[in-house]
Amino acid sequence: MKKFFELSAVGQDRPGIVTGLTKVFFELGCNLEDSSMTQLKGDFAILLLVSGPADKTLGELQKNLAPLMNELGLSFTLRESPAATNSLPPKLPYTLTVYGVDHPGIVYRFAKAASDLGINITNLRTHVTENKDIQLYSLTLDVEIGDFKTVQTFEKEIDALKKEIQVEATLNPAETDEL
Repeated sequence: MKKFFELSAVGQDRPGIVTGLTKVFFELGCNLEDSSMTQLKGDFAILLLVSGPADKTLGELQKNLAPLMNELGLSFTLRESPAATNSLPPKLPYTLTVYGVDHPGIVYRFAKAASDLGINITNLRTHVTENKDIQLYSLTLDVEIGDFKTVQTFEKEIDALKKEIQVEATLNPAETDEL
């Protein structure tokens, strides 16, 4: 039986962060189950779900990761994952994309509309770019929706929000990865 651990870390971006982390986990016989790593301006943020042999302990992982994290200047949190073995009922995967002139409240308004309908946000990405002195905002939400009736209701909410906060938005079924 496997044990699962969750790691979050952030620090100044530089070459070698991914190599260093994956080397430590490889040498400990651990596997990256799920991961998200991204550059945020000049920083690098990491979220990992790692599995390891049943005899691996949180203390052992912390002891092996601490010198690397110190060397790389990353602050980190590591915990044993209680939720990794919980399975949830299948949901319909969708992607919501929103574009418009940047202003406060875009993420909140769409996240609230999703939350009010019991829609789970599984991934969120935003980006601000400048074009001719105008700040343009993009938001991408990957969501899981329980049924088609909720999809239709969410589409109506999206249409209302588009008009109210003056953005473009589309909801499409997510492309699923097949191995």
